[in-house]
Amino acid sequence: MGNYTAQQKFSYLFPDSIAADAKGALSLQWAPASGPFGAERALACNDALPTLQLLRGAFNPAECRAIIAMGDALSGTAGRVEIGADTYRVSKIVWIEPDEATHWIYHRLGALFAQANRHYGLDLIGLVEALQYTVYGPEQHFDWHIDLGSGQTSARKLSMTVQLSDAGDYSGGALEFINAPSPAAAREIGAATVFPSYLAHRVAPVQTGVRRSLVAWAYGPAFK
Repeated sequence: MGNYTAQQKFSYLFPDSIAADAKGALSLQWAPASGPFGAERALACNDALPTLQLLRGAFNPAECRAIIAMGDALSGTAGRVEIGADTYRVSKIVWIEPDEATHWIYHRLGALFAQANRHYGLDLIGLVEALQYTVYGPEQHFDWHIDLGSGQTSARKLSMTVQLSDAGDYSGGALEFINAPSPAAAREIGAATVFPSYLAHRVAPVQTGVRRSLVAWAYGPAFK
């Protein structure tokens, strides 16, 4: 699974140029010795793009507790979405900025993104936002969404969610994907789930307890 090139026969090949005359009639042009039907071309494929990865033990329990202490010591705000009612996303978020005390977390995530990207083969540059520490209490959730948005968030390539809570700290609150089942081990403390930012996902409502996670997004040139 991953990047490969295959010779593909196309049912229809798009024209090399399209022109319109004064009356608006279109003229489609193909390169010499080419045409719209029956053409074969080398096609770059990537089977990894609709999949997610689980990196178990990305952080150990002591490191997770240290991140929780950092996040809980900072002022938070309610989670929001660009479009939709406030009830679409109900949680508390805190931004953990890079400084001497947090550089180790950023370095760890940088290595994890590099490891995960051996699977995807995407062009990545780095992180733009600070790290998002997220807390979900009972009945709190984040409904179906993708991590790509408008403006700078359109350049998000890979998303990562690190499980900071022990699996027994809460019930419900599963990280779920459409057409990409999330493994049960994603609830292990310190496990990192990595996925392309265009995969639809949600955090199901927490039933009891508190779910804590760390979220980061790797940026790169816009998809094309």
